[in-house]
Amino acid sequence: MYSSDDTDVARLRGTQLNSVVSVSLPMMLANVGSGSCVLLAFAPHFPTGLLLWLGLLSLVCAFSALGWYRARKRPIVRASSASAHKATLHAAILALMWAWMVLTWFPDASRGQQLAIATIVTGMIGAGSFVLSPLPYASISYTLIYSFAAIGALWLSGQTAYLGVAILVLLYSPMVLIGSLFAWRQSTDLIAAKARSERQEQEMTVLLQDFEHNAGDALWETAVDGKLNHVSPRLTDVLLLRDGENSAYSFHQLLAMRCPDNLAQLEMLLGEGSAFRDVHLTMLSAEGDKNLVMTGKCLYSAEGMFVGWRGVLTDVTDKVKSEQKLRELAHTDSLTSLANRFYLREALSEAIEQHKPLALLCIDLDRFKVVNDNYGHSVGDALLIVVAKRLGACAGEHALIARLGGDEFAIALWGHDVEAAARKLAQQVVQSVAEPIALAERQFRIGASVGFTLRSETHCSLDDLLVQADIAMYAAKEAGRGRWRSYSHELGDANRRRLSIEQGLRSAIDNGEISLHWQPKLDLQSGKITGAEALMRWHHPELGAISPMEFIPIAEQCGLIDSLDIWALTEACRAGTKELAGLTIAVNVSASQLQFGEYLHHLKQVLRSSGIAPEKLELELTESVLIEDADKAMTVLNDIRSTGVRLALDDFGTGYSSLSYLRRFPFDTLKIDRSFVTELLTKQDARAIVRMIADLAKELGKRTVCEGVESDEQLQLVRAAGCHEIQGYLISPPCPLAAFPYELDAQLRARLLAAAGTP
Repeated sequence: MYSSDDTDVARLRGTQLNSVVSVSLPMMLANVGSGSCVLLAFAPHFPTGLLLWLGLLSLVCAFSALGWYRARKRPIVRASSASAHKATLHAAILALMWAWMVLTWFPDASRGQQLAIATIVTGMIGAGSFVLSPLPYASISYTLIYSFAAIGALWLSGQTAYLGVAILVLLYSPMVLIGSLFAWRQSTDLIAAKARSERQEQEMTVLLQDFEHNAGDALWETAVDGKLNHVSPRLTDVLLLRDGENSAYSFHQLLAMRCPDNLAQLEMLLGEGSAFRDVHLTMLSAEGDKNLVMTGKCLYSAEGMFVGWRGVLTDVTDKVKSEQKLRELAHTDSLTSLANRFYLREALSEAIEQHKPLALLCIDLDRFKVVNDNYGHSVGDALLIVVAKRLGACAGEHALIARLGGDEFAIALWGHDVEAAARKLAQQVVQSVAEPIALAERQFRIGASVGFTLRSETHCSLDDLLVQADIAMYAAKEAGRGRWRSYSHELGDANRRRLSIEQGLRSAIDNGEISLHWQPKLDLQSGKITGAEALMRWHHPELGAISPMEFIPIAEQCGLIDSLDIWALTEACRAGTKELAGLTIAVNVSASQLQFGEYLHHLKQVLRSSGIAPEKLELELTESVLIEDADKAMTVLNDIRSTGVRLALDDFGTGYSSLSYLRRFPFDTLKIDRSFVTELLTKQDARAIVRMIADLAKELGKRTVCEGVESDEQLQLVRAAGCHEIQGYLISPPCPLAAFPYELDAQLRARLLAAAGTP
């Protein structure tokens, strides 16, 4: 305390010094009064110098009173160690003044005068030590000087009777000092505790002010009557309080006026008297609705009496708006502003839980990919926006329209008679999307395939609903695009069968379920079997025999056709060097195989490994190979033809058959489609087409093969048209290798020779 000038110590020292100075005036008056009493005890015969002593004592007391006056005008906050030492010196001087009087005049005084002096000195020791207790050095020096002076005066009196009194003084003085030091310790602890409390209160005030200024929270506290104790600027801003409003109304009333929708909730919360948290309120204001969150708890006195409420009121309007914006972004397609897949699933799930009758339409755009690939994504995006608007015009406000991704959309309908509404809407969508779209000074024509399903059964789940609508949509596409279909159990069964076929295809080759059947080709000039076409057959362990017309398209769609074609090519070439040696082997090749850059490599590898002569292998291709990418097809076909392998154009005369194909592409054989052969006996134009194709092939140096010949009459007409080879059930249906007819039976050969006029 006396050596450190630390700020906290200086504050403590200032408080203690201030407590002494604050009572210095009455103490100095008491000193002057006590000195006057001593003077009166010696009246009327005053000892020499006693008046001088009283005058000097009065001067010392006047100096102390001057310090009191200064401290009154400017209270002491901090005091240096020098100030404490100065106070100790002043206390010692005051004690020495009294010691001078006691030692000088007590020994020779009368008993009455000695009694008066002893009484005054005893009181001065106790009172002075207590008053000076905040300054321990001052208290100790003051008490010791008084005590030694008293003992000395008693000894100088020379009276044996005063020996006991001196002993009492010796015992009394330490007790006074101990009491003074104890009082000093207590006062020091109290002052330090008060200083800590004030500092913490200041820090808390600063923190609360900073909290209210920088956070969205406002602190509130009410008294027993419910009115706010303190209204901070932040609370004023949050509640938009007007002047004097907080004093006229309780906090409950203020909230009720601003949050009428939450009135019942507020009355329940504040009426129960229990703590609450995160209570959401909606505040109405001219600036727009505010979202508030309130937390509060009851306050009780030390005696357990209710004294009010305290809590926090938070303005979360910006947070709620941000969350709402994020929710909208999470539920909305950014391009079309329609609902997205996530929101559609939520809405459908809710409708299913509530057992609402509903219909779901799945929409896939036709020919959109062609536009997107050729004109760019910006045009594609613009098309999607136009389609979204058209869907909105068709569906109306009560339907939920969503973009599922890419060029897929969905529409959900609720209400009564949803089946009729779904059928009508599906037709409207097909018609609306099919109308021309003008963009970038161009007109685009796309279409839409629509499939829909109804939820009428309570056990139908969300995933079932989506799958059913998807199945119906794909059925519409397969039916020719620009159509709509409704889901039926038959479609579901067909889809499940398709999935079973697709799953089975993945292991069919390894499990030995795929085999090759062979259909012979007959040379009409020689009457001999000169070739055989390899045709895949599949016997599924559960589904039984599956037609190539069914599983080949599925294999093409799921990307398994490549492995099937390579397997068929390998097996056919192997048979062409063994059981079918000497015959020309025909193998079908899918369009995707030629787009697969490794096909030529596989072909050469199979030719080497099997040892078949390239001219004994003929690859049959459909016109789709030529349509998709003619330039690439030209390159691939020329590369294949350079190996010596022959090329045949299958199903010629159907589709987009173009005469330019015959000139540009290196085909060796034209296979006339069976549809013409079937109508040879009934339609003159069919006979003309077959004859024309045969003549054209002859002029171009190509061979012709007629497919589907099943009767002698058809055989005669085909032969008359000038075709080179035939294949069909008249010769033999496709059969396993073990049943392959290497030669014609005698009757058929006889009829063939008779038709040719051969003896």
